[in-house]
Amino acid sequence: MSSFREGAIYAVDGDGSVSLVVDDPRLCSVLGIAVDVERGRLWAVSSDLGASIKPSAAGPKNLAAVGVYDLSTGKAIHYVDLAPLSPGAHLVNGIALDSAGNAYVTDSFSPTIYKVDPQGNAAVFLRDEQFTGEGINLNGVVVHPDGYLLVVKKSDGTLFKVPLANPSRFSRVDVAERFVGGDGLTLVGKNDLVVVANQAAGVASNAAFSVSSEDGWSTARLRAVERLGDVYPTTGVLRDGKLYVIHSKLNELIQSSPEQRERLRVEATIQQIGSAAL
Repeated sequence: MSSFREGAIYAVDGDGSVSLVVDDPRLCSVLGIAVDVERGRLWAVSSDLGASIKPSAAGPKNLAAVGVYDLSTGKAIHYVDLAPLSPGAHLVNGIALDSAGNAYVTDSFSPTIYKVDPQGNAAVFLRDEQFTGEGINLNGVVVHPDGYLLVVKKSDGTLFKVPLANPSRFSRVDVAERFVGGDGLTLVGKNDLVVVANQAAGVASNAAFSVSSEDGWSTARLRAVERLGDVYPTTGVLRDGKLYVIHSKLNELIQSSPEQRERLRVEATIQQIGSAAL
């Protein structure tokens, strides 16, 4: 579990006990993380929105970095600066890994998806003006085993399908709903996806949406909705067939005073909300 406030990564055991895994001084606010079990690596994206106890030298909305760490020791393997690849403001946010160990990273302030290979070489994977919008845009991302990304655009709730072999041929998933505030994506098998959504564009979704597709994510339908309350949920994870969702209160953290941030720093909730498919 990543810490936006402390710029660190923690492990949470089944009984709720917490241990520090990564504490790299170069990390500012850690958002998306991804575990590569096969290669024993932990990937993390680092941004700066001015609410971390470790402000970056780049300054708010300028930092865009990816750290790669040894999963067992927390020792740094690579630290990759993505900011030079795309001009303007940055909020690197979501990350997902393919079977070859490549990472795909979304940027919520730049209409860009980056690719970082296992050796730490980075490039623009896809950039398109369809990913622009008000506020926070591209966010959660997963790699589908059939060779494409599924990505959610938080500002308007659009789902995109991006082929790994030919990203320029990306498309919108045809689904009646728009998951405004869409933040984290959790793929369940090949045909089911959980979208964890919080708030955007004046809409407070604060829910987990179970979405299903029978045609390779050309189209999809909403199967179920689990309302989570005013907790600003950010993402979910599967463990033993159960879905767990973080109550981040990230909106309060960003808007709060230093004293309020210290209170929020020591409060965190992870909620089990049901079976994998809701």
